[in-house]
Amino acid sequence: MTFASNEGGGSGHAGSPLGTSMLSSFGSIGSLADVSSQVGALAGVPGAGLIGDAARATQLAQTGLSLLGKTPASIADSINGLSSGRPRLTQKNRFITFETPLGQDVLLVSAAVIDECVNELPQMHLDLLSHESDIDAEKIVGQRVKLTLSPESANASLTTIVATSTENRRYFDGYVASFARVGHSGTVTRYEMTVVPWFWFLTRSTDCRIFQNKTARDILAEIFYELGFTDFEFDLRTTRPPLEYIVMYQESYYNFCARLMEQEGMLWTFRYEKDKHVLVVGDTNFSFRPIPTLETIPYYADSAASERNGIDRWDEAFQFRVGKISFRDFNYNMPSSSLMYVESPTTRLNHSGIKATERYEYHSLYDHHDDGQRYAGYAMEAEEAQARRFDGTGFAYGMTANGRFTLVNHPVDAYNKEYAILRVRHEAVNDYTRHAAETPYRNAFMCLPFDVPFRPLRRTPKPYMQGTHAAMVVGPKGEEIYTDGSRVKLHFLWDRRGKFDGADSMWVRVSQPWAGDGWGGSAIPRIGQEVIVAFNQGDPDNPIVIGRVFNGGAANPYDGTNGQTMGIKSKTHKGKGSNELRFSDVNGAEEFYMHAQKDMNTVVVNNEVHTVEQGSRTVAVNIGDEKKQIIKGSLDESIALARNTTATTVQVATAAKDGGGGTQTYQAENGIVLAVGASKISMAPDGIRLEHNGSVIVLSDAGITVNGTRIDLNK
Repeated sequence: MTFASNEGGGSGHAGSPLGTSMLSSFGSIGSLADVSSQVGALAGVPGAGLIGDAARATQLAQTGLSLLGKTPASIADSINGLSSGRPRLTQKNRFITFETPLGQDVLLVSAAVIDECVNELPQMHLDLLSHESDIDAEKIVGQRVKLTLSPESANASLTTIVATSTENRRYFDGYVASFARVGHSGTVTRYEMTVVPWFWFLTRSTDCRIFQNKTARDILAEIFYELGFTDFEFDLRTTRPPLEYIVMYQESYYNFCARLMEQEGMLWTFRYEKDKHVLVVGDTNFSFRPIPTLETIPYYADSAASERNGIDRWDEAFQFRVGKISFRDFNYNMPSSSLMYVESPTTRLNHSGIKATERYEYHSLYDHHDDGQRYAGYAMEAEEAQARRFDGTGFAYGMTANGRFTLVNHPVDAYNKEYAILRVRHEAVNDYTRHAAETPYRNAFMCLPFDVPFRPLRRTPKPYMQGTHAAMVVGPKGEEIYTDGSRVKLHFLWDRRGKFDGADSMWVRVSQPWAGDGWGGSAIPRIGQEVIVAFNQGDPDNPIVIGRVFNGGAANPYDGTNGQTMGIKSKTHKGKGSNELRFSDVNGAEEFYMHAQKDMNTVVVNNEVHTVEQGSRTVAVNIGDEKKQIIKGSLDESIALARNTTATTVQVATAAKDGGGGTQTYQAENGIVLAVGASKISMAPDGIRLEHNGSVIVLSDAGITVNGTRIDLNK
């Protein structure tokens, strides 16, 4: 049996690269459900439903039936016939061999679909046969398995694939992600298995954590080592600055790592070796390595392709992309800076009308112009890498998604150049019925001209922070306040790794009542206080404090007042006491209370008026002095009734001014009395009286009267 032509069958990446004509063994199939039903019959079990995923059924049907050349009704009988009175099935000298912890020949591969991708997880989908009908899935799921393509095997029926030694073998290993028993007939049971790389395990673990002041490379390595994986390497040709702050929030480690690499313009893929698979992270096309023995791959339009590891289909596809990419961001230290606007380099694409197109994005991705320019460049290179792709099919089983090759022998000479492989789908079968085609292997691939830089599109979603989040203000041990002047450091309640010392937090801006240039309101949250945090545009990397709340460890100072009292009460830094403004709205007992823990200074630029409508006014200085100073002007006092002053000593001085003597004037309508012990001076409208222990001098309109025990004149 030979392969049917795929010409006109599309790119082949939506399904099997073998094309829909490969389903001819089924006869007339009206839908994917029919395919699932037929695959059920293939396993010797009547009825559909053995495979829940109809697309998966189609994939395996295309691979297995087309390559084996068998009908669903006869394949089960053929397999059982092999084991009826004969030795059990074995994979010795087969094209596909499979190693599992269950032992040799317990599970044998009948069909394999292997996907290798750049910036996507590879997978192996395997159809398996076994003489054991009760394999315990617990013993195989999560275990490492290994698949080998051995074209040199004696019974592989690969008369048209060139291979002369074990050096040409392809190795694929990974871990079992799913295992299912899907049919049983006679002595043979059919199973299905999905095999994934170690990176897939990162899809199973989610977390919330913060990385600060680390490069993307350092972050990735930290995660991989922390999760117990060491088979990775970096092939980075560009030095990137550390990321000040990046948050992983309620997402899988895979999602976080994938979007981080997309953001930083990194490509990643797996290199399969004999005993392991290695994640390779690069940032240039030189991460696509030449494939040993496949530096060149010939194109043949006829069956000769299968005889020379060649390519038998080569299609070119174009997509209209965009001509310019513009970013704008905001740096609060440079709020009016035009440097936060960046544009990508001019596109290399020349599609009609493309120069008039632009993708403009506003986001919080960078703080500096150079970083923005770099990210815009990555975005444009990603667009250009999507614009032109080449799809093909062939028989070069050595093709790999981390490789590159040079196409030769194509009639369009412009196509004969070097390409980077972005995706390969390998499809292969084993001849357990001795009815396999001479070429039980085929692949489909997608590639990019090597001179076009590959950058991944930013398609992995970044978490969107819904609503507000609670956080605690943190700082160094022993401190009560930790700020850079307007920002604080936070510990989010979802961060289980934080050390509560501020070392693992960025400086976070704090919303204030007013915020002007040198004016506004300012109340910096203190260490230990709970705050409410919002995120600019829902970006987890861009938090801002918008409020504060009391909790069980920080009670409301006016708790117990039934909400009738409000105010502002501070706390002395590293001490006892507070400053306070308090407003009591209790009906009939309203009060405005003001407390200064130490000094109080009031500055009034113009007038100050205090009015007490009813009641009294008391000024009490418990310890110290009271001083009134009028630099320029007068002091006028008007008292309706009496003024009483009690003092140990009263001293009144009138300073001389401009060389003249000072003057003091005291005026009363009825009288002025000055008394010190037994001495008294009385002034009244009708005269003045001076007296001391019975001695009296009276000055009146009638004259002067002097009365005393002894009177001395002119002595």
